[in-house]
Amino acid sequence: MTKRDSIVALLLLLITLTASVVIWQHGAAANPYAVLALVPMAAAMLLLPFRLAWLVMGLGIAGQLWQLQAELPTHHQMDTHYRAMVYGQVFAALLLGVTLHWLRVRIVRQQQAIRSLQQRQHRDEQLVSIGTAAAQFSHEVASPIQTIQFLLEDARQQYPNDADLQLAEQQVKRIHNLLLDWRQVAEDVRTHRLMPFEVHQLLQQLQDALLIARPDIHANWHDQVQQPVAVRADRTLLPALLSLLHNAADAAQATQQQLEPEPLAHPLAIEVLAALDGNDWVLTISNTGSADELPPAPQLGQQLLPSSRGAGAGTLLSYSTIERFQGRVSWRRELISSAENLIQVVAEIRLPTEPYSD
Repeated sequence: MTKRDSIVALLLLLITLTASVVIWQHGAAANPYAVLALVPMAAAMLLLPFRLAWLVMGLGIAGQLWQLQAELPTHHQMDTHYRAMVYGQVFAALLLGVTLHWLRVRIVRQQQAIRSLQQRQHRDEQLVSIGTAAAQFSHEVASPIQTIQFLLEDARQQYPNDADLQLAEQQVKRIHNLLLDWRQVAEDVRTHRLMPFEVHQLLQQLQDALLIARPDIHANWHDQVQQPVAVRADRTLLPALLSLLHNAADAAQATQQQLEPEPLAHPLAIEVLAALDGNDWVLTISNTGSADELPPAPQLGQQLLPSSRGAGAGTLLSYSTIERFQGRVSWRRELISSAENLIQVVAEIRLPTEPYSD
């Protein structure tokens, strides 16, 4: 409730109360202008939060019923007519309030849907830009990689036992294989080709990939899934989940450097928990971070959010990828230490599962 809402509510309450007093003094139920008391009630339902609006509505209805307590200098048949008028106005006020309440709820929901659609459209535009840049980059990289391979083959003929050349060939071959994998992933996405990923194997692949890519990060893995189930996705699922793990690792590493300039013997760990919740496979990633470095949780994954560690493209891509598989990602924060401005950031990934058999 804002200050403006308070002022408008107070003004409408005064108008309603004044109108009830004036009607009371000028004929009460016999006053034909008593119907005008519906105007501030309708304005309240349109302008104020629902609680304040129904407060004004309640005062207006009470003012209408109050008119029945006045003495009417008419015969019995007209008294019955005036009382019926009051009851009719009360019914009209209730009908007006319920109708406007329902219409406002519908309008608010439509506005939320429109905002969500605009955010998704903006995010999709960003993803198209990122995808176009990635495709162009992979196309440009392929040619120099082939040139380097030819040069290494020539050097290998001259120095067949050189260890550095062997290492260079291995790395170039790895880059070449990564490009081939990327093209296969792009083909899977283009053709909407989905396959089942057994959750235990998927978690093991994540653990192995994180260990290879980030051996300096300590992660505690907890697998609480008992029955064999799988999630249906394409090859982009593993990089999407791995990107979220990298984000947690980066945040934990940055927090560790902030707390202790020298490397700690026992670095801050990230916690990874896999469990089943109904038909959903839930992967929870927890890490310690600084509240100053983190954007508001509702904005994570919805748009590019530049920070000291990047532009948030990885989170955006991960969010969009998991959403394509009918999954969803949510973030929440838990305060750890107000003195050191530390919080626990928890990312929860939910993906629908299906029975799995070898």
